Amino acid sequence: MHLFAVRPIESVTVADIAEEAGMTPAAVYYHYPSKDDLLLDGLRGFTTALLDQLRAELRRPADDAGIGVALVAVLGWTDERRNPATTYFVTSPGLSVSVEALRRETRLEMVKQLTAALRKRVPGIKAAQASASATALLSLLEQSAASWLTEDSVFANLGRRRFSAEVVTLARLISGP
Repeated sequence: MHLFAVRPIESVTVADIAEEAGMTPAAVYYHYPSKDDLLLDGLRGFTTALLDQLRAELRRPADDAGIGVALVAVLGWTDERRNPATTYFVTSPGLSVSVEALRRETRLEMVKQLTAALRKRVPGIKAAQASASATALLSLLEQSAASWLTEDSVFANLGRRRFSAEVVTLARLISGP
């Protein structure tokens, strides 16, 4: 995942992967038929853990900041898993049909989790509003993760603390009744 995070995925070869792993290319091919299968396996592991982390954060007791605090906690979690997170949020989007199918499946589950959290935390929210708000919260998470992981100009200008506070504020605006 390190190579996929720091170089264009198309330029990473099985020989590069084998060298990084201290293996031969034949050993890599023994476990994975192609570089794409290896990438997909790494992304599956990351998305499973990402979904588990989002669920865990959303189960925490609600406070004034609500879901925004959960999103910032997920951002911090991704920072601790920078290589697979960067590969998922920054370098792999649009790469292949199989990667996009995994991303779509992950996004649908995240929207489902966020919708359930909104319905639980926001009294009287209608199903359609909860779904639309969950989709907006997911977009906020995805864009914030890309900004955070690449340390783009927005993130650099705000700094980690203020960036996190803005994510919480935006989440509150999105999820408010």
